[in-house]
Amino acid sequence: MQIVLLIVAAIILACSAALAQSPVTFSQSGLLKLESLSLNGTRQDFIFGAADMAVRFRVSDQFKIGGDLGVDSLQLDGQRGGSVFATGVIEGAYGKLSVGIPRLVMPQVFDVPAIGGSEVLGVVQGLASGELLRFMSYFTAAPTMRGLRYDAQFDKILVAASVQELGSKDRMIHAIAATYDLGDYKFSLGRADVDLGPCIATTTKIALRVQKGRISGGVVGSHQNLMGSWENTVNGFVAYAVNDHLTVEGQVFDMITPSDSYLAWGADVIYRLKSGLFVQAGVAQLNPSADRLVTLSLGFAY
Repeated sequence: MQIVLLIVAAIILACSAALAQSPVTFSQSGLLKLESLSLNGTRQDFIFGAADMAVRFRVSDQFKIGGDLGVDSLQLDGQRGGSVFATGVIEGAYGKLSVGIPRLVMPQVFDVPAIGGSEVLGVVQGLASGELLRFMSYFTAAPTMRGLRYDAQFDKILVAASVQELGSKDRMIHAIAATYDLGDYKFSLGRADVDLGPCIATTTKIALRVQKGRISGGVVGSHQNLMGSWENTVNGFVAYAVNDHLTVEGQVFDMITPSDSYLAWGADVIYRLKSGLFVQAGVAQLNPSADRLVTLSLGFAY
């Protein structure tokens, strides 16, 4: 927490000189969700929250300074987990440089809808597809991941790259991803290398997303290597917006290992109000022999 406060203080000091003369812009987004998950009548409740805020001070037409602050939180069975992300930002014609504790590149670029609309299943699903660090931030004592992140757009190509410590300078995280944006179609490719001490965990991902009118969907494939073992996953998802309030979604998740394969599926329905409030109900089955999970959520998105 001390490093977060220091970063926030540094941002304020660096920007105070420009505050009187430069326009200030502020943006925010977030999600708060109360979810109940039921398996064979056994109920489990949890709270999920995510928020991002950004402040920019315009120094010139093409140069801005400011800061980003993000929070992820999950409370389950009395246990709490999550992360705080805080960076000082320099933004110009050649992109944005973030210094401090930036958000991880791969979970942002290759974000996929969770099975059955369940946030907890989404975190577990992410672990299976190589998002080890995101899982650690919720369910283990994950170290603070200080470092640098660079984001830029060159015509139709969006690039994101980061170098972060995994608790110490001897263990590093390297990630890079690029997205080719054609409007209705987006193609992404990325790779992350995580130094876990005795080994390097490598994840390579490829994705295709489509948006056509009220129909959207995509496919995200991943390949993981860890200690000589490999694992492949494929996420397929589709959504249909019946109207401005009602959306129906479906997801398929396939995981293949050297010795076995697992297939999961899910579906959910979301009803949204203009205020940001929404109700979501879903069903999921993690493999053909598993029992089905039923979820019911009440949330607010802004």
